[in-house]
Amino acid sequence: MQGIDELEQQIRDFINNPRKRHALMQDTAAWNMLCSCLDMVGDTDLAISAYEQSSNPPTVAATYLLVYGILQALFIQQDAVENLCQSLVIDYAPDRLLKEIRDVRNDTTGHPTKRGSGKGQAYNFIGRSSLTKRGFDLMTTYPDERRPLFRHVSIESLIKDQRELVQKALTEVLTKLKVEEANHRAKYRDQRLEDVFPSTLGYYFEKIGGAINGSEPMDFGTMHIHLVAEVIETFKEHLKERGALQAYDSVVDLIGLIEYPVQELTRYFSGAHGSTLNAKSAHIFAFFVYKHIEELKSMAKEIDEDYQNEP
Repeated sequence: MQGIDELEQQIRDFINNPRKRHALMQDTAAWNMLCSCLDMVGDTDLAISAYEQSSNPPTVAATYLLVYGILQALFIQQDAVENLCQSLVIDYAPDRLLKEIRDVRNDTTGHPTKRGSGKGQAYNFIGRSSLTKRGFDLMTTYPDERRPLFRHVSIESLIKDQRELVQKALTEVLTKLKVEEANHRAKYRDQRLEDVFPSTLGYYFEKIGGAINGSEPMDFGTMHIHLVAEVIETFKEHLKERGALQAYDSVVDLIGLIEYPVQELTRYFSGAHGSTLNAKSAHIFAFFVYKHIEELKSMAKEIDEDYQNEP
């Protein structure tokens, strides 16, 4: 099974896919929680590893600090995994062993002096003489006639159990993300964005150039700049259908650059009042549009190639 750090990074890679990231960021609170959870999963994994690699503390006081810290790190990591699933709208039911680890933390470093409402249902004591880096004895007493409960807490066992269960939970999250992305790609795999740009696109610009220099009627310019505008709109509609119209920043920026000169050329050919273009500037605008549409076509090809691959 992959390590927690590897799983965390792979989940990060998936949520930073342009389309997925754009969709997630529509809910700012969920996105912020997701980012915080991934940080906490990674940070607590580092803390737990540091605990394992540390030497035995030189004093009882330092041992208390180390034990308090590792139990809190385990607790925080559990919260991070649960909230991670919540932010991604993935069902999650913590394993029974994880609840037992939480109970150990609450009994010893969370609410040891009063567990429960009112005057409390239990009161806990760490046996100082038993305390080591590896674990400790814990006594739990009750306000009724029940006998005290004595148990030994093995921190190594807690870490082992939690690591396996967190790895399992993160693997399930990653699998669900992969399945979702695979289904999305399969749906649109045969609908190539590059095909939106017709092979006659060069011919359109020949006619636009002819209308500008007078070798073709101005109506030809109007008709063919409209065809160019339709290509752009069709491309936008295809991206919108995939939930990706605003996902690719470079594509959005390029479309924005193209739309203005297309509008101005439309005004020029129609003889609309207020058009500021002359033949020279119209040629410049047409050349600008042509070059940038070719660039947009290359971007569409790159997106198509992504859709051909398995996530």
